[in-house]
Amino acid sequence: MGNTIGVLIMTHGDFGKAAIESAELIVGKQDNYDTMSVFVVDQVDDLKQEMLDKADKLDTSKGLLVLTDIVGGTPINLASYLLERENTIVASGVNLPVLLEVLMSRTGTIEELAEVVQAAYNQGLTIRTNEDLEGDEEDEYSL
Repeated sequence: MGNTIGVLIMTHGDFGKAAIESAELIVGKQDNYDTMSVFVVDQVDDLKQEMLDKADKLDTSKGLLVLTDIVGGTPINLASYLLERENTIVASGVNLPVLLEVLMSRTGTIEELAEVVQAAYNQGLTIRTNEDLEGDEEDEYSL
């Protein structure tokens, strides 16, 4: 059996494909993942079958993490069907910091990966203003 949790990235348009390409520039070539792009012209029944086929091709013996783009969108609504499978988690709001953490942390358990995803979401957002330029002390996040 495989040594990584399977990952399926489902997004509107080709966002998921672009995200994994960007992630691979940073962490190297990955395996045991797939992407699925959803477009306006797609039929939901066809998309559902495509999703099931892609999930079936992944090694999910350690679990399956499905990353989607937005809550309430077609990708997460479709992904919810996969929750009938054991050791499956669906998370919305995929972004590059989360994807990087997932790709570097998927040799543990699916429960551990769920914690990694939550922590990455919490730590992956910062808001900077010109006030950040003020001050004498430099830190690791200085401009």
